[in-house]
Amino acid sequence: MNFLVVTLLVAFCHTHNVSAQDALSVEDAKAAQAKLIDALKALKKEIRTEVTVENGGSITGTVKCKRVKHPQDVVVYIEEVNGNNYPAPEEKGVLDQLNLTFVPHVIAVQKGTKIDFPNSDSVRHNLYSPPDCCKQFNLGTYDVGVVKTVEFDNVCSVPLLCNVHAEMSAFVLVLENPYFSVTGEDGVFKIENVPPGTYKVSAWHEKLQTVTHDVTVEAGKTTTVDFDLKKKK
Repeated sequence: MNFLVVTLLVAFCHTHNVSAQDALSVEDAKAAQAKLIDALKALKKEIRTEVTVENGGSITGTVKCKRVKHPQDVVVYIEEVNGNNYPAPEEKGVLDQLNLTFVPHVIAVQKGTKIDFPNSDSVRHNLYSPPDCCKQFNLGTYDVGVVKTVEFDNVCSVPLLCNVHAEMSAFVLVLENPYFSVTGEDGVFKIENVPPGTYKVSAWHEKLQTVTHDVTVEAGKTTTVDFDLKKKK
């Protein structure tokens, strides 16, 4: 069962003064589980301007992460494409706050993207980025149901924390162009509609050293490249 679902059930039990076994038999709890799972699936980890390239190619592969249980939330991206001259996305990103957890944990966005930070929890939160971060902000403490928005206009990785709950953390990775992919638990990524050419492709992880490879893309073909990420020096 999803960790977030389990923790939500614990909160449900505490609030309603029932055992976990009893709570699992409650139809309302089952419905809440289903809604939460649907919500998690709907949250996007990639926000970009959609591009279409005639005779474009693709880059795919697998990421392995040293001493990490699952190679998920690795962002694989092309550093420079066509001078990185792409308009900012009109679509907003969403990074929610649910049961003392940021969801999703990592979101990759193109430069200029606006992200909504709703508080869908049962408690108040104070979302902020550290003072030494390239995109420093503090949204203050806000109530359940409130949504605050931040525009990410600097290319960098932005750690997110909560002043009220020290255990909460997340990352926004802001990138120059729309050519990137966030891995799932299987570590697989795919970047599509890439103009033919040779590029520097990097793989970023919050705890591991970023690795960069030179990759050549041919028209209408798929190029495979794998990454092996290790501990930062």
